[in-house]
Amino acid sequence: MYSPFSLRAGLKLGLVALLAEMGTQFTVPPFGGVSSHSHPRDSGIGVVAGGISQPSTVIFVVLGILLFLVLLGLFYYFGSRMQFVLMDLVAYRTTLVGPSWRKHGPQTWPWIGLKIVSFLLIFVVLGAVLALPVLHFVHSISANGSQPSGPFFGRFLLLFAALGVAALIITLFVWALRDLVLPFMVFEGATARAALSSASRLFRQEPGDVLLFFLMKLVLTIATGIAAELCILAVTFVAAIPLALIGGILWVLLHNAGPFGTACLYASLGILALIFLACLLVAGLCIVGAVLVFYQAYTLYFLGGRIPALGNLLEPPPPAVMEVAPPPFSPA
Repeated sequence: MYSPFSLRAGLKLGLVALLAEMGTQFTVPPFGGVSSHSHPRDSGIGVVAGGISQPSTVIFVVLGILLFLVLLGLFYYFGSRMQFVLMDLVAYRTTLVGPSWRKHGPQTWPWIGLKIVSFLLIFVVLGAVLALPVLHFVHSISANGSQPSGPFFGRFLLLFAALGVAALIITLFVWALRDLVLPFMVFEGATARAALSSASRLFRQEPGDVLLFFLMKLVLTIATGIAAELCILAVTFVAAIPLALIGGILWVLLHNAGPFGTACLYASLGILALIFLACLLVAGLCIVGAVLVFYQAYTLYFLGGRIPALGNLLEPPPPAVMEVAPPPFSPA
């Protein structure tokens, strides 16, 4: 896919990978309520509105929330569909998005429904488990007042550890859906329920291999994340040094050249800043995209021996050798 390297292909794959990663997430925006004794004109919306009536303010807020939810839904749908596309691109070693986009359109909504239901279930279960430690911690805060004690810090560490375990469980749950369930939908054309059943059967048959796969993916995530940060940092220095030299030369030449020279200086510095940001954006998109494509390839090669259709794509079988019957023997 990256050989020979093409900047256009790298940017395309990076964008597809980022959109697919966006489709992995399921975010519920926190909407806080307004206290009953507060006046709408005292809020930020009331001040900006300059005295707009309360019904108008409510209408604007509702429309804004609806617009935000619609945009969130569109991004989530787009990202979820790109998850199918990314798997196809890596498996087929291509950069053509259109065929995969059209092919997996009917499967997108069942996949979204499975993700939403699964996330809601895991959040409910984890919320019920974490409710008691959180309430106990809040009660200890109100009981101790402004003088924290030793048991208070112990409860805080316990709560922090519980939240860390919950975050790890959610991460593994996200990986299980994307890396074990989705491939059966992509390469076997299975329904969401059949794919979930196939993934469950795979885990029951090979629990050690699946757990080792997730452990290695966690290690690779940490290692590649550090490597990507170092690469982006190196690109930052490489792009900053020549641009800073050009900016310094322009400063020496134009900062005392009168109003016109000062205007040209500031315009030039603005253009240099835009060039620097563009370099960072392009490099970041290519680097992060390459890391996400690597994650996807690691997943597909793990499942290649377990999904025959996928295995044939990754390692095509040798062509069949036609046996040709020898010509009949004829004595001279």
